[in-house]
Amino acid sequence: MDPQESLATILDDSDSDLTLSRSVSAPEPGELTYEDADASDSAILSEPASPILGPSLVPNILTQLTFSLDSFISQNLEEELSELPLIANQMYHSLRSDLSKTKKQLRHHVGTTKRRVQHKVDHTASNLKSQIDTSIMVWEKNMKKASVVRFMDKIAFTLGMFECCCTPWLVSQFPEWIPFVHTLQSVILIAVRYIIYKKKSFHFFLLDMCYYVNVAVILYLYVFPQSKALFGAIWLLSLGPLAFAIIAWRNSLVLHSLDKVTSVYIHMSPPITLYVVRWLYPDPDHIRFPAMKDMDVLPTAASLFYAIALYLTWQIAYYVLVVVRQREKIASGKRVTSYTWLLGDPKGGAIAKVAHSFGERYSIPTFMAMQLAYTFVTCLFALLVYRSFKLNTAFLVSLFLVSVWNGACYYMEVFSKQYEVQLSKLAEEVSSAVAANQLEHEQEQEKEKGLREKGAGVVRENGHLDEKESNGQGGQAQQAVDQPKSDSDKKNE
Repeated sequence: MDPQESLATILDDSDSDLTLSRSVSAPEPGELTYEDADASDSAILSEPASPILGPSLVPNILTQLTFSLDSFISQNLEEELSELPLIANQMYHSLRSDLSKTKKQLRHHVGTTKRRVQHKVDHTASNLKSQIDTSIMVWEKNMKKASVVRFMDKIAFTLGMFECCCTPWLVSQFPEWIPFVHTLQSVILIAVRYIIYKKKSFHFFLLDMCYYVNVAVILYLYVFPQSKALFGAIWLLSLGPLAFAIIAWRNSLVLHSLDKVTSVYIHMSPPITLYVVRWLYPDPDHIRFPAMKDMDVLPTAASLFYAIALYLTWQIAYYVLVVVRQREKIASGKRVTSYTWLLGDPKGGAIAKVAHSFGERYSIPTFMAMQLAYTFVTCLFALLVYRSFKLNTAFLVSLFLVSVWNGACYYMEVFSKQYEVQLSKLAEEVSSAVAANQLEHEQEQEKEKGLREKGAGVVRENGHLDEKESNGQGGQAQQAVDQPKSDSDKKNE
């Protein structure tokens, strides 16, 4: 029941009781009541008040009303308090259910959106990959055309000749530019070689010692120009094993071949750069390269120690990272290294024969020992070159002439063979073309002869037909003449 309705009921009950009491005990006219009593009348005042009179009725109503309100409030509060846990539990489960539904909806929406976006990304990536693959295929196909190959060879030849003319001019006129030019050209040529060799699985060649020394030279030029130990090591390695590799490995200055020009460059450019730093760099106070101060003579023991230490660092790292860790790929032919290239055929050359002296198993350690001895001996020669400007200049000129001679031999021997092959192919094509023309001419003659014979046969057949027709017509005429005679004879008879 509503509290307001309860209160109204109680008030109505009180009013009805009051009306009833008044109607029952209402004084008659002329009779004194409690309200008419004088205050001085002690008898009346001393008499106890009747319950039905006004002053005693209000407290009873208030008491009853208060009791009813208290009982109602306590009863309703108990009911409400007893229902609160149930309501709270229902609200908790409702909120939890709504949260779970919202979570599932969000998860479904996020998953759907993610799959849609992933599908779009995969589709776009596949389209882009197919377009790139198609473009690469078209580019490779176009690059393999004879006209494109000849054009690229012409560009390479022009750039190679420009390099051969420009480098001596820079050395003589602007030697301070040589370190920068060396760095720029080394980065470009090695990056291009990596891209080309990566497609052929030849990129392990870029871990050889010549590239290692090129990196060490660049580090000295821009990071450690004050290090005397590093300068002595790279001088010995550049003017020693790196320079003599042009002779040992027959580097050829073939100007139209970017690969051969790069091979000559990575062996020839570091010695030229250090030659300029040692003799021609316009810095008498050695501000740019402080290591050159008071370095008129290289300290023999220290320089050899640091050079061999730098070489052994590379050799150990190469053996562990390439020979050992990549053994399976190298054995399967997926990767090619300088060791497999040189030592693959035990009878391929003098180096391979010596390396296989102790058997196939020890060919690589034997070759490493040979390379260490080669490095040490050539470093001793580099110590002598450091002391003399003329000897250093003559040595560099000799290296250049050796590369030019190897290039000339390549042009004369390899190109002449290629030209012979091309000429033989051309001769075969010409002879095949002549034979085809002759065969076609003979076939045409045979066809004409056959047509002539066929025409003669047709003429003879026509002649026979004419004779037959003439003979047939004569017989019919004679028969027509004889026929009337026979009829007339019959009539006469």
